[in-house]
Amino acid sequence: MIIVPVERLTEGMVLAKDVTTTSATDYRTLLMRGTFLTADMISMLRKKGIKSVNIIGDKQAVITAEPTPAHAPAVVAEDPIPTEHTPQKELTKEEIKNQHIGHALLELNSIFEVNHEIKELSKSTVEKITSIADDILVDIGNDSTYLGNQMIALQNYDDYTYKHCLRVAMLSTSVAHELGLAKEDIKEVIVSALLHDIGKSSIDHDIIIKPSKLTDKEFEEIKRHPYIGYNILKNSGDGVFSSNVMSGVLFHQEKYDGSGYPTGIKGKDIPLIARIISVCDVFDALTSNRPYRKPWSVAEAEEYILGSCGTHFDYDVTSAFMRAFNPYPVGTMVNLSDGRHAIVIKTNQTVLRPVVRIQGQNSGEEIDLSTDFRFLSVMITGVYGGDYPKYSE
Repeated sequence: MIIVPVERLTEGMVLAKDVTTTSATDYRTLLMRGTFLTADMISMLRKKGIKSVNIIGDKQAVITAEPTPAHAPAVVAEDPIPTEHTPQKELTKEEIKNQHIGHALLELNSIFEVNHEIKELSKSTVEKITSIADDILVDIGNDSTYLGNQMIALQNYDDYTYKHCLRVAMLSTSVAHELGLAKEDIKEVIVSALLHDIGKSSIDHDIIIKPSKLTDKEFEEIKRHPYIGYNILKNSGDGVFSSNVMSGVLFHQEKYDGSGYPTGIKGKDIPLIARIISVCDVFDALTSNRPYRKPWSVAEAEEYILGSCGTHFDYDVTSAFMRAFNPYPVGTMVNLSDGRHAIVIKTNQTVLRPVVRIQGQNSGEEIDLSTDFRFLSVMITGVYGGDYPKYSE
């Protein structure tokens, strides 16, 4: 194990110890031991003022790595490096889950972020997708707390397609569980969600990231991606992907009232797997950064989804989504619409209105946003990301 300055961290390094905040008034774990670092995680550590972290690995490998930025000092403090005789602390289930997420990001990056049009998926790529699906199936299950924490961690400023697909797969897993699907059916949901936007590999990237409104011609180009994705899976070989998985990719942009694309089918004619992915796809798109707009709050996105039930989304799937996804698990720091900050101390059936404890000035006050009539107009506007101000007594 070695101590590495944040300036010298690179993607793929693995944390040897938890990383926590430096603020005594906002002490919490930012990243857990066993996490595979991504560029977004490294950027977050810089913004939080973290100077160095403990990394599993070899000292020389870090010293010779190209620093980021280039002028970063080549100083690496050394901890004893484990040998075959050094007792290894067994990873907790939470740490293993974080390893799986980091591994999934690296693998999906290698699949999606290519410099050529994807025609089919190789056997090794299919094996990677299957392995990721197996990990998600085991890790998430019905654990809405883990899902909420990971969804918060995976929201980022550089929102590439592969990260979006991973989040949609995670959300879809919990919705499928909530609907009572069999294990083998849930795995198909995960695989389809991981690949639902694979067709965008053939769309001009400038259109995908365009910061202004698309022209009619550009939108017609975007509308091709479900068909392209379907053909990629079909071309990958007979029996590699089930018809159910391929239908999720093909129909995920359909709407319940028939106004979607590419075929305009509606209602229960849309396969269930596509109806599940559709809700999760839209929710993640709304709450993520996009070149053309800032992210919506979770509350705004869920209100939109509820308002679109019966037109865009299936009622049963929407209900399952609202039950499955707890965006504010216990321990989450949040912003309130009255300008205060609070920590969630208990969840309610109405997940958008938990019990919170006020932080900062007048800290300690506990409010049940679901039942306290004095605060019915107060809502959570998002996850708090800054340092709490210090108040004198």
